[in-house]
Amino acid sequence: MSKISDLSPCDIVAITAHPDDMELNCSGTLALAIRAGWTAGAIDVTRGELSTRGTPERRDEEARAAAAELGLTTRANLQLPDGHLHDSKETRRAVVRVLRSMRPKVVLAPPLNDHHADHMAVAEIVTRSFYLAGVAKYDPGIEPWRPHALFYYLGSRADIPAMVVDVSSTYEQRLAAIRCYESQFFKEESTERRTRISHPDFLAAIDGTARRFGALIGVRYGEAFTSPEPLAVRDLVELYSKPPWEEA
Repeated sequence: MSKISDLSPCDIVAITAHPDDMELNCSGTLALAIRAGWTAGAIDVTRGELSTRGTPERRDEEARAAAAELGLTTRANLQLPDGHLHDSKETRRAVVRVLRSMRPKVVLAPPLNDHHADHMAVAEIVTRSFYLAGVAKYDPGIEPWRPHALFYYLGSRADIPAMVVDVSSTYEQRLAAIRCYESQFFKEESTERRTRISHPDFLAAIDGTARRFGALIGVRYGEAFTSPEPLAVRDLVELYSKPPWEEA
C-alpha cells in the first residue's frame, strides 16, 4: 500500500472510512473512469482494526488485491483510529494533504447520512477539506488544489440520487474487487461472530441495490450519488440521446 508521501496524481479518487467501503459502493465508477483512460485512486482512512472479523493485516492484503482488480493507480491508508473518527484540525489536514498531492478532478465520499458513524465522519471531513485544499494559506507546504466536483455515494439510508452512473460494463470487475474481502463475508465454516456484512444474504442485497439504481436510468447496474452542487451539463440532448433500456 502506498504511503501518503508517495501518492500519485489521479483524475478521480474515492476517500472512504474502511477497506471494502469503496468496493461495495463506488468501485464500478472508478473502473469505468479507468476504462475511459482516466487515472483513479482510493484512500482508506482507517485499517478497519475494530472489525469483528479478520485482522488489519489481512484487510491490507485484501485492499491491495482489490486495487489490482480495479487497476487503481494509487491506494493508500491514512491509518487514523477506526471507530474514533471525527472532524478535527488533524483529520482535515490529513485529507487536505491527500487532495493536494493527488490533485483529483473528482472526489467520491461516503454519504452524510448513514448507519455507521465513521462513514458520516469521513463525509464531513472530506466536505470541509474539499474547500480548504484550495486555500493557499491553509497548512502551506504543498501547492493548493481544489477538485472540480464532490459526490457522495448512497449508503444504507434511503435518499434520492442526483446522479446514477451506468456501471453495467464494469460490474464483473466490481464483483471481483468485492470478493477480495474474504475475511469479511459469509463463510459456512467460520466460527467468528456474525456481522451485518457477513450475513449470507448481504452480497445478494448489494447486487439488488445496484440493480435498483440501474433500473432508475434504464440499465442493468448503477451506482448512485448525491451532490452538494448542481450537476454541470453541456449537452442535454447528447446526455439523453439513448433511450432507457436500449442495449449499448
